[in-house]
Amino acid sequence: MKHNHRSLPLLLLLVISLFRPPITHGTSIDEVKRESLRAYEAILEVNRAGGDTSQLIDKLNEALSLIEKAEVKGDQSLLDEAERLIGEIIAASPELIEEGLRIRRWRTAIQMVEAVTIILLGFLIYRHGPNLFWRLWIKLRGDYLIKRSGPSRNASMLVSGEVWAVITAIIIVGAVFALAQSLRAGRVVEPFSELGVLGPNMKIGDYPKTVVAGESFRLYLYIGNHMGKPMYYIILLKLGDRETPIDPAPLNPLRELYIVLDDGENKTKPIDITLKEPGINKRLIFEMWIYNTTSRNITYHKRWCQLWINVTSPPL
Repeated sequence: MKHNHRSLPLLLLLVISLFRPPITHGTSIDEVKRESLRAYEAILEVNRAGGDTSQLIDKLNEALSLIEKAEVKGDQSLLDEAERLIGEIIAASPELIEEGLRIRRWRTAIQMVEAVTIILLGFLIYRHGPNLFWRLWIKLRGDYLIKRSGPSRNASMLVSGEVWAVITAIIIVGAVFALAQSLRAGRVVEPFSELGVLGPNMKIGDYPKTVVAGESFRLYLYIGNHMGKPMYYIILLKLGDRETPIDPAPLNPLRELYIVLDDGENKTKPIDITLKEPGINKRLIFEMWIYNTTSRNITYHKRWCQLWINVTSPPL
């Protein structure tokens, strides 16, 4: 008995939806974060099937933003709303996977029909092209008198089999090239991600050099995804000094920011920072981490930025 491998992602998500433990109100932040990773895996399955993930990604980013706010404010109602959105993502994924598989099958069928049509057209041109050409010539210019000044030829170049064979070959090669480009569309040769820090005015270079301890200031993070698939990014903010080793820094993060980006998408995300202890030449370190679906762990993505800053004591 042969199994339909295309139905495996849909079956897998249905099993996850049926047998995963339900989220109850009062769930901890760590548990909701883990559920957000399951929602991201569901989005990846939709993406692999060719389904539309844009609304799911927007909804997951909304949930992640609520998780960030709940972590800062300690507001359980925000966490409950994040749980609800995550549950909607997982529930909607099987239908979108099936829809994506249907669209992919139709696209494959259309591409095959186009390829066969072009090859058949090339064969017809090669087989009947010379006769059709001369019939058209006689119809349009049959009353013209053609004089030859040189030696006569047995056959014109226009009716030469070799010429029409070359024309046919060009058509077929062009069709194969176009089909190959269509099949390769969306594939990334050298995948990469972007991470940058912008100042309070969303520009490079206008960074604050001195801040007051206990007072909040705003920076912006530029994050870009060119990995060929949706990516779940975690940006860790750490505070070090000149002696702190980096890439990555062995420090506990002050803040964690979460964002999911579709392939080719970039966003600028604000981050409000409050440094409590005064100090000179403090090093703000921003590290990019990702959810690795192979190992199912949060792993360092080898991208980081830093900002040197002085923290002064508040006025008396």
